[in-house]
Amino acid sequence: MSAICEHRRFLRGCDAAATAVCQYCGRDFCEVHGVTLDDGQEICLRSRCQEKRVDVERFFAYKERVAERNRSRRCGEPACERQAALQCSKCQGLFCGRHLEEREVEEGRGLATVRVRAVLCPYCQGRLPLWSRR
Repeated sequence: MSAICEHRRFLRGCDAAATAVCQYCGRDFCEVHGVTLDDGQEICLRSRCQEKRVDVERFFAYKERVAERNRSRRCGEPACERQAALQCSKCQGLFCGRHLEEREVEEGRGLATVRVRAVLCPYCQGRLPLWSRR
């Protein structure tokens, strides 16, 4: 970890000692420019990183709603009463064929990013723009 906070405001940087590393962007931050949550997550205050934090919370709630529908063998998409048959590559929820689409996505593998084919539900497709930005 570098010795100082990497937060920048316009052209000025913070001179405070870094206390953590953001789990989303990898930047060091001080106590003022980020948070360490009770579960150990370290997230800087950059708007993109905060958007990702909120998105993860929503994603877990979404997965629970899909799982609830899947328990009765229904498609995970709200208001669809078709039987679930296929699995989303990202959320692992089960959906009917109408609510899944195959597409190419970028995926991190160690230090490399590779393009892979994935089958995605509409919700997971909507998350791609946020997570493709660094």
